[in-house]
Amino acid sequence: MPFLKKLLYYGLLAALTLGAVEGMARAAYFLAFDDWYGGGLPGLDSAAIPAERAESWRIQHPFYGHNTPRTGGELNVMPPREKTEDAVIIGLFGGSVAEEATPRFREAVYRYFLDNNLPRRPVVLGMGHQGVQQPQQALMAAGHLILGGHFDIIVTLDGYNEMFRPVEEYRRGNQPFFPSNWDKLVGLTAEESLLAGRIGILRAEQGELSEAAAVPWLRQSAVWGLFRRQAWERRERQIVQLNHTLAATRATYGLEKHGPGAAFRDEEDLSREAARVWYRGSRLLAEAAGLNGAEYYHFLQPSQYIPGAKPLSDRELRRHYQPEVWGESYRRGYPLLVQWGERLERQSVNFFDLTGIFRDRYETLYVDKCCHLNDRGNQLLAAAMVERMGPGLSRAAMAAAPGSGLDAAARPEPELLPVIDADFQVQRRGRHWLVYGKDACTAKDRESGFFLHIVPVNRFDLPADRQEHGFDNRDFRFESSGGVINGRCVVERRLPNYAIAAIRTGQYLEGGGKLWEGEYRFEE
Repeated sequence: MPFLKKLLYYGLLAALTLGAVEGMARAAYFLAFDDWYGGGLPGLDSAAIPAERAESWRIQHPFYGHNTPRTGGELNVMPPREKTEDAVIIGLFGGSVAEEATPRFREAVYRYFLDNNLPRRPVVLGMGHQGVQQPQQALMAAGHLILGGHFDIIVTLDGYNEMFRPVEEYRRGNQPFFPSNWDKLVGLTAEESLLAGRIGILRAEQGELSEAAAVPWLRQSAVWGLFRRQAWERRERQIVQLNHTLAATRATYGLEKHGPGAAFRDEEDLSREAARVWYRGSRLLAEAAGLNGAEYYHFLQPSQYIPGAKPLSDRELRRHYQPEVWGESYRRGYPLLVQWGERLERQSVNFFDLTGIFRDRYETLYVDKCCHLNDRGNQLLAAAMVERMGPGLSRAAMAAAPGSGLDAAARPEPELLPVIDADFQVQRRGRHWLVYGKDACTAKDRESGFFLHIVPVNRFDLPADRQEHGFDNRDFRFESSGGVINGRCVVERRLPNYAIAAIRTGQYLEGGGKLWEGEYRFEE
């Protein structure tokens, strides 16, 4: 047989052998993990995160309460990022959903800057971390600012931890608003320290396995990935067992381990207080942002357990849906968060409920039974956030030298644009404010209730209970929204941040009918 034919024969034989081995490895990977090999490992590729997550061991952090012994994010970056003339600094806060969404959020922000040819460069700081709940987001941002850091935009993406963690910690005897797993952070005995150290070593080994699996010219091979995934899972099982052992040694109550006690009538009462803590934390972040010349955006994260929020795929129903276990926090807590979120909106906070962004998405987006998303889900989530942040991103990019909150307050207001000329003259100030004004107003003018009906371009931007009506009801009364300045009645109302098609507004007559009304259609 000529040499070239032999070379071709043995080359073909080797290729077929390697192909067969690779095919068997992919089949073995599917049988072992009920998932096709995707070229990554947990901790590196969000699409490969196991359905059941083991509780992580954490080390104490002087400001934030806890941190996992792994690199990534911005929590341990010192000194903090300072203000620069050429950068727009954006901090994304929240729990593990925010942490995992950060890479896609960063990409979406960069793409927005490029597509709109914006000056300055965006710098996205990943301040999200597994298990974080309010008031930690507010404490983290305050710590960053106090130490000399700077934000042009502060963003929070949260919701689940705020309703789940307090109840779980309360059941274990912990102070519900301390950092999660506080009893595992303090007062360790020598035996417990050894267990904690072993868990830290295993987590570090998992990180090394994930990095090894990411070698570009090897990660396409399921043979390579299979052995590393098995090694990763073996360590995960060890971590779960060590956590159980550690938890058993921490059962005895102590003030240092569990924090000051908290008394609630029942878990429903605790959930109501948890929603209020979430609201107060968001208000505090908005105020801190304003005082430091930054803008603030708050997003309520989506979930597969909210009725009608997403048509779940067969895979999601089979592997990532367990409402009797994971759905309780959403059933009890999310309606409360939506209510407090609407209050944030009424108080001019840039709050957006994102629980409905997957309403028309039939593909698999969730990767576990809690709330975490695969790469496509994080991409869609990031795109929805950046779409709503667009005006703020543009403002931050165009400000060559963003000022402090006092400087910003001193800037000239946008001109008023006439909208409706009726008993009250209605004008627009900028993109987001309506100004109602009337000279020599009477008691009747102030006592008659106002109606404000807002028709969005996309009805799915409306709260769920308003979608069938096709408009958002923002009715108000003068005494709660206006004032008399030099004899002139003035009311200012903030418009929602979604795209608006039209508004209808006016005043009701006592006993029925309308004192005046008008309609304005938005051209943009």
